[in-house]
Amino acid sequence: MFSLAADDSLGLLRDNSSVSIANVILIDDDSFIRSSLSAGLSAYGINVVGVVENISKAFDLLEKNSVDVVIVDLDLGPGPSGVEISHYLRKRFPKIGLVMLTSFTELRIAKPNSISLPKGCRFISKSNLKDLGELVNVILIAKTRPMAAAPKNKSETSLTDTQLEVLKLVAEGFSSFEIAERRGVSQKAVEGIISKIHNSLDLPKSKSVNMRVQLARAYFTLSGRKPPSA
Repeated sequence: MFSLAADDSLGLLRDNSSVSIANVILIDDDSFIRSSLSAGLSAYGINVVGVVENISKAFDLLEKNSVDVVIVDLDLGPGPSGVEISHYLRKRFPKIGLVMLTSFTELRIAKPNSISLPKGCRFISKSNLKDLGELVNVILIAKTRPMAAAPKNKSETSLTDTQLEVLKLVAEGFSSFEIAERRGVSQKAVEGIISKIHNSLDLPKSKSVNMRVQLARAYFTLSGRKPPSA
């Protein structure tokens, strides 16, 4: 269900008995993720102070409790994104550990041209995390070294922000003409971008599979989500 998007292990987690307690808040708009993560982390000895779906409820918990680490989802629906919340938390609580736990394999997949994560915030893709112990290990790192630079995300794509934006629009079903209209460029320019994206992703050329279908599948793989029809 889940995978680290960056190799961040310090070997802090050897077995359940050696886990140091960390007080954690989970911010995620998916009730299943909140409940499953809370139960799993508790089993590893992590003290889950609260599980909430938005920043206002998290802020109340932060004011009333001693919290070491906040785990926040990237996409929280309407309202502030996980990135915006992380920046607010870093400013308001400088010494708190921050972990971005998301289905997206990269921040830019969700929103090309987006602002970067605040200093010390560690990015993890929950779509492929195989061992919850890896997440616990990152929580302990975030607790003990909240401002330490996070390692580079090895899952980052080589696509440019423009290419990612076009890829997202293709996956959402927009035609080349519609994309051109939105971006204020020619349809030929959009077709050229689409061709470059296909080559950059090293997708196979096939007469039996439409290029746009391939690109849509690639986007949903990068976003860690299932296509609408799946």
